[in-house]
Amino acid sequence: MQRKKVRNWKSIFGTIAVILAFGIVIFACVYSIVNKANTEKEADDAFSQIEETVTKPRIRFPSPVICKEDGDDEKGTDAGVQNMAVEYEQQEYYQPHSIAELINMNGDCFGWVSIGGTNISYPVMHTPSDPEKYLYKDFYGNYSYSGTPFLDARCSADDDNLIIYGHHMNGGTMFADLCNYQYESYRNAHPNVVLETKEGAAAYRVFSVMRIKSTDYWYNFLKAETDRKYDTKINYALKNSLYKTGITPKYGQQILTLSTCCGSAKDDRIVVLAVKG
Repeated sequence: MQRKKVRNWKSIFGTIAVILAFGIVIFACVYSIVNKANTEKEADDAFSQIEETVTKPRIRFPSPVICKEDGDDEKGTDAGVQNMAVEYEQQEYYQPHSIAELINMNGDCFGWVSIGGTNISYPVMHTPSDPEKYLYKDFYGNYSYSGTPFLDARCSADDDNLIIYGHHMNGGTMFADLCNYQYESYRNAHPNVVLETKEGAAAYRVFSVMRIKSTDYWYNFLKAETDRKYDTKINYALKNSLYKTGITPKYGQQILTLSTCCGSAKDDRIVVLAVKG
């Protein structure tokens, strides 16, 4: 009889141990999720503080977007966005930033990228000698799970295709909104991308959205060299686009590629392609 009681107690303790183990696992999961969410929010708040520091009074489209930097008397305000054939009613105002001030804060800064009506409004870094330096670093170079958007190390400002990478954060920050471009209605509501650099600012119009792999042919397109090669790349982008936009870039027009993770597989990507002018 005594042995039976011992077995019952062992069974009870075993059940309690299993429950505690599950409880610990659940607690760890919840803690991890909450901690990541808090970390993501802190990172985005830090970017917001930077933006507040460098933001200039907003400008109404279709007025020239490019403005000379403070103290630069050689470039007039007419050096703005060329051929602004975009749906101005979708983005009546544009919020410029002082790129000169950003570069003074961190010489790795290439510029600022933004899409009106979305969460995308961030500095863009460029470190040719250290390609993924800002993959997990904030604007100041400190560790950050969110990282900072960065220009492909192989790119230079005058290349035919500028490729900018950014994380897809679960809380909707960084480049997460790019996944919404899978839907044509979202593209129609947010057709314009603005990239500011030390040379000024330019508007780009989304012409293609592709679901690709991280090893895709498109990531090797930096310079076209000839109109024929350029057209080959553009035809590829149009053929593989999730929908038609009716826009076909012409040789000489610069392409801006925004890339982020999107999908269940580790190498799934979505790229939003926009053409300048």
